[in-house]
Amino acid sequence: MNRIWLAALALLLIANTPKEQAMDLIEQGKEADAFALIEKSANQGDAESIAYLAWFYDNGRHVEQDIARASTLYRKAAEQGDSYAQWRLGVLIDEGLTEGSVEQAVELFRQAVAQGSTNAMTSLAVMHATGRGVAKDYAATRRYYQMAAENGNPHALQGLGVLYMNGEGVEKSRVEAMAYWLLALSLGSETASGYYQLVSKQIDDAEMHAIFKRANALAEQYGYENRFEAWDGAEE
Repeated sequence: MNRIWLAALALLLIANTPKEQAMDLIEQGKEADAFALIEKSANQGDAESIAYLAWFYDNGRHVEQDIARASTLYRKAAEQGDSYAQWRLGVLIDEGLTEGSVEQAVELFRQAVAQGSTNAMTSLAVMHATGRGVAKDYAATRRYYQMAAENGNPHALQGLGVLYMNGEGVEKSRVEAMAYWLLALSLGSETASGYYQLVSKQIDDAEMHAIFKRANALAEQYGYENRFEAWDGAEE
């Protein structure tokens, strides 16, 4: 029995990675300790820690923001196969903040997508929507957005709403767009909230009923717990 307990404890300790420990420290307000922990682990070659150290420089947390330093670290972690580093480096390249071509950014997004990165899925969707580094293809845009949406990414839901509002690769539908934005804002998307609030001013109660009904259907389709009460005309 003791051996089983010790084995379980060992597995728990193994699962508690330096990044997880650092995130716990940040939640406790111990950002300096988190940085020191991650820096030490990164210097030992841990790819996830290298990517997280890059995050500190990328966002100016505990240290002054340094995109050049962040990019160097992201490249190192990306070469070791870290999906977050692959995605974030691709974003920095696409935004012109570090060296590289849009084609290289697309390839980095694809590498991260292969590892299940929902952020990379949404970025690849945007690249297909705009034709940057890849052929313009709204069907591919929708496919990648849906992949991310199925894994709980609110930005993907927001993107799907944009496709339906503009009729890009799908039949134009304000109800569908607003339903996606309603679901996205319930998951924390500020951009979707802005879109929703702006367009809702133009919508009557009958159409809002349809939007709420469709949002509930989408929530069920994507496996979300979010549910919306029937529209009663009280929301602004």
